[in-house]
Amino acid sequence: MRRSLTGVLTLAMIWSSVAHAQAAGHPPTCPNLRRAPTHPTASQMLAVQEQAAADPTVILAPEPLGNIGVLRYALRDYADCTGDAGCYWTDLDAQTKRALNALEDGVKASPRGAKLALVLDIDETSLSSYCEAVAEDFGYIPDRWEKWIVSNEAVIPIAGTVRLAKRAQELGVSVFFITGRPEAQRAATEANLTAAGYAGWKHLSLKQPGIVYASTGAYKAAERARIKADGYTLLLNMGDQWNDLQGEPMALHSVKLPNPFYYLP
Repeated sequence: MRRSLTGVLTLAMIWSSVAHAQAAGHPPTCPNLRRAPTHPTASQMLAVQEQAAADPTVILAPEPLGNIGVLRYALRDYADCTGDAGCYWTDLDAQTKRALNALEDGVKASPRGAKLALVLDIDETSLSSYCEAVAEDFGYIPDRWEKWIVSNEAVIPIAGTVRLAKRAQELGVSVFFITGRPEAQRAATEANLTAAGYAGWKHLSLKQPGIVYASTGAYKAAERARIKADGYTLLLNMGDQWNDLQGEPMALHSVKLPNPFYYLP
């Protein structure tokens, strides 16, 4: 994927602003994104519901599940670091710092000359889909999502993961990406990873056409097995979904990043 000089400079500016925003506990700025109207916090909405439900004249309906509209407000508050639900970006950065500590300790404890591997997922681990998720109101529109994910706008790095990858390489640890994206998206994925600040990775694994796995977890475990078969010790594996981490072989250290926005079985 070719990029113009203007495009490269724009992406560099985006990366710089994103890294600064995340370090300060703020979400990245999304171009052309219409801000949602203000709304009560999740706690305030819950208080209103509890007060209304306490009225003895009200005949209540069973509600075994939470209201998805209220949940979307809560997700937006968490992603935007507003309200009283905490801050996604602060939690994300804190977890990547724990990963960095585990990496440093693991390198020190490893035998001299060992081939060490850092394994990273991509979406919500190395790159963020925040802008598109907000634009879709935390839903999932497949055609729109697939177009966005290979666009220049998808260059939203997770700053802590960029730091982790760079530090790993300084320590002689090889970086591997394993993603559930299809092979057809390789060129765009490589271009966006590079624009986001990643460089010199050992290998990028994408799902190959015609190969069917029982689950995403089985696919990712099989890719880790390939890395191990090449003589590497799986020092650290980081992802936002449980299927990024589970299944043999597992890494010596597995780091689960927060992601309340979507679930992949």
